[in-house]
Amino acid sequence: MILGIASLTVASFYGFGFITAVIGLILGIIGRKKSVEAGAPTGMATAGIILSAIAIAYNLLVFIACIACFAAIGAAEYGSDWSEFFDMLDGF
Repeated sequence: MILGIASLTVASFYGFGFITAVIGLILGIIGRKKSVEAGAPTGMATAGIILSAIAIAYNLLVFIACIACFAAIGAAEYGSDWSEFFDMLDGF
């Protein structure tokens, strides 16, 4: 559950939110399986799975929004003439 909460708070730190969300999801599933086998309550593990799944969806949404923003900036900068853009890339 802690990794699910942490991944929601660090969603804007260059992909760290996605990494912690995936790790939280994996650990939540493992924890839930062990809780079921032991007959213990599974509430915390279920909360971790749900929070991690929400964090993964949110991080993907942020990533798509960033790509769309860069695409809009590129379209505004270069318009329909992409030759200047490709000439700039040839310099690398």
